[in-house]
Amino acid sequence: MGNTVLVTGGSGFIGTHLCKMLVERGDRVVNFDLYPRSGPLSWLVRGIEPEIVYEKGDVANLTQLLALIRKHRPNRIAHLAASIDMDSIESYPMQIYEQMVGGMVNVLEAMRLLGGVERMVNLSSISVLGTKQYEPIDCNHPTLMASEGPGGLYGAGKAAGEAFCWAYADLFDLDVVQLRPSAAYGFLTRNSIFMNEMLEGALRGESVRLPHGRHVPRDYTHVIDIAGITLAALNVSSSRLKHRVFYAASGMNPLVTAGEVAVIVREMVPGADVDIGETNTPSIERYDLNMRGVHDVQPVEEQLGYTIQYRNIRNGMEEYADRYCEYLGSQGITPARRVR
Repeated sequence: MGNTVLVTGGSGFIGTHLCKMLVERGDRVVNFDLYPRSGPLSWLVRGIEPEIVYEKGDVANLTQLLALIRKHRPNRIAHLAASIDMDSIESYPMQIYEQMVGGMVNVLEAMRLLGGVERMVNLSSISVLGTKQYEPIDCNHPTLMASEGPGGLYGAGKAAGEAFCWAYADLFDLDVVQLRPSAAYGFLTRNSIFMNEMLEGALRGESVRLPHGRHVPRDYTHVIDIAGITLAALNVSSSRLKHRVFYAASGMNPLVTAGEVAVIVREMVPGADVDIGETNTPSIERYDLNMRGVHDVQPVEEQLGYTIQYRNIRNGMEEYADRYCEYLGSQGITPARRVR
């Protein structure tokens, strides 16, 4: 008999892929989110959506969360919810505390008060890192240092969430595993990571000009791998775990720049008119260029037992393009010609 898995934020990009994998594996899945799944992500799970229980609510509301857990009695939780408006993060920084930190503490508090949850997996972020000190970057890499801290408000919120996970796990004997995803891509992210704008635009036959970021390197990680690592973390035996924090990353070495992604797009879609500018934004200068590095994913393979599927960026982009072209076709749109 499968598990009952509560996925907070299950209507989002990574959450949708995780819900799909869980259902296909035979688990009972409860999606707790402010909004039901819609658009392309709803199309992705069109055949199994009825098998995913949707409960509207907010992890920032402890009363709602307690009622939900009493109702469904999950024995696993994947915590992905972080209802943050990135466009207003600097004008309204309190949302980080209220939603990200408060939501994390509420999940932990619900586990403490109600019991029955055998494992919680928290999706943190590589933004907990400050300036890269060494490579490959392992999970013992410093986050809070004498001279700097995590990357911005988002990174601060994720670092605080990690700290609360450690505290609750230690004080109340909760079983928690934490993952730090890196540059998630695939069908169908709406975060601006350069790749999605260029690849999707090219497949629609559009010209794409991005003003900044050509030389930004990233450990691009396919959403299938991030969801797969999460699935592995939900179920791995505690006896296998020497660590409790892992990078949900591809471990690609060297990293791939946005300019190199543009070259691959032009190779995949002949005649694609895509380009990205040389300059950097202040945010890129402050965070991205300093923190990006090769991640150590050996513990993922050795302890979680998961093998990265898309360490090769071209293979991952082909899978992404396959799904996007299939989606465009379902909408009556003929995608641009591709070569493999």
